[in-house]
Amino acid sequence: MYHILVAEDERIERKVLCKTLKKHFGDLCTIHEAASGREAAELFLTHRPQAAILDIEMPGMSGLEVAREMRKSGIPCVILFVTAFDKFSYAREAITLRALDYLLKPYGEQELILSVEEALQLYDRQAADLTALLAGEPEPVEE
Repeated sequence: MYHILVAEDERIERKVLCKTLKKHFGDLCTIHEAASGREAAELFLTHRPQAAILDIEMPGMSGLEVAREMRKSGIPCVILFVTAFDKFSYAREAITLRALDYLLKPYGEQELILSVEEALQLYDRQAADLTALLAGEPEPVEE
């Protein structure tokens, strides 16, 4: 069971996003909804989601600030950003925070689903690599 954190301050957008995720991932995931950056940071520490979808522009604490806190915690999580603002500085910061994707609103449903699928696959690969490393297995060599 995957845990996905959705942080979006606009209620309708958040509900549509969560409904889309439920439709495509059904019983494979539990979705945790946050209406603010501060709530997202708290839910992240409580539920330790494998993936987080963060709106960048939120009152109080931005999605970028939440992502910084997530990275500082050391808890593994794949981050996706969504935003209506096409600002280079936001994209650059997203890269610095090792975000997997940066979706501009309005994004397509298929674009969102593909990004979340990739995020969960990446999380699984990273978890498997860590398990192998801790077990003392040699890392596979890529050719």
